[in-house]
Order: sequence, then structure tokens, then C-alpha cells
Amino acid sequence: MSATSQATSRTLTIAEFEALPEDGQKHELLWGELISVSPSYRHGLLQSRVISALTVYVEDHGLGDVVTETAINLPTEPPSVLIPDVAFVRADAAPPADQQVRRYSSTVPDLVVEVISPSETTRSIRTKVTAYLDHGVGIVVLVYPESRQIALWSTGQTPRVLGRNDSLDFDDVVPGFALSLARLFR
Repeated sequence: MSATSQATSRTLTIAEFEALPEDGQKHELLWGELISVSPSYRHGLLQSRVISALTVYVEDHGLGDVVTETAINLPTEPPSVLIPDVAFVRADAAPPADQQVRRYSSTVPDLVVEVISPSETTRSIRTKVTAYLDHGVGIVVLVYPESRQIALWSTGQTPRVLGRNDSLDFDDVVPGFALSLARLFR
């Protein structure tokens, strides 16, 4: 989630979430709470740089699939349907072709990348990270455009914060991949 986000105060079901009228915004459901997102140009730029570098590496090494803007239905109650900016799914965990056309995927990614907006609250970011990690995502990467930093979260580990002079890697999930943060934030 990124850019401007607003949350409602009432809890929605999946059916109510699906019945929402199209309004030109991206919506997510986090523990039944509606979150509306309006991505910015900078958000799209950073998202495309991550997905480009990761996709080339993953495809060259036959590691799996890299997807963007794919709705993931996490088995939470109240329900959560999250749309990570970038996600990686190992080849052996990728859904079969007939399940790839469903509105919501039940396949939990191994890696999630979220580009963070200044309007997002620490509470909503932490809630989202916790939901991902609690449901099997191996690494959650938070990209902070304003500070040009990245936070890497994984289960049972202290979050790592990386700056412009560091290199981003996902060795536990995508062995050998690296992306210079100077290149990402150029």
C-alpha cells in the first residue's frame, strides 16, 4: 500500500468488499478495515525499479514468479485482502494456471515489497507487516521514498534498516539477488 490511504471505521466482509462500486482507486481490506490507496508517480517509479530488477533475476534463474498489484486473500478474521506493490512466489509454490485468473489469490508470497507513503500511519504499516508475516510471507520489504531507506522484516528477526549506500538482498528467499539502493533511489 502506498500514497494516500484512508480507512473506514466499520468492519467489512469479503462480500461487502467485493460489492464496493468502482471509484477509480485501489482498495485493500486489512482485518476488515477498508483502505483506499491513490499511488503517486514516485511510488510507481520505485515499484517499477524493484519489479524490473527482481523479475530479470528471477526469470534468468528460473526461481518463480514476480507479480505486481495481485490481490492476496489472507485467511484472517475479520478478512484481509492485501495488494502488495511487488510479490515473489517460488516456482514450487506458484498457483496452477487455472487458479491464476481468480480475483483473489490464496497463494501466500514468499516476499512482499510495499512502497510507503508519508500519509500511512506506523500502526497501519505494522498491522500489515504482522498480517503478512503471520501468514507465511518470508520477507516483507518496506520502501520509504522520502528517507531513501528500506526496512526488511522477517519472522523472529529484528527489522534491518538499509540506507542509500547499502545493497538490498533476499538471500533467504531469492538467493543471489542484490539491488543497490543508490540505483533504486537515483
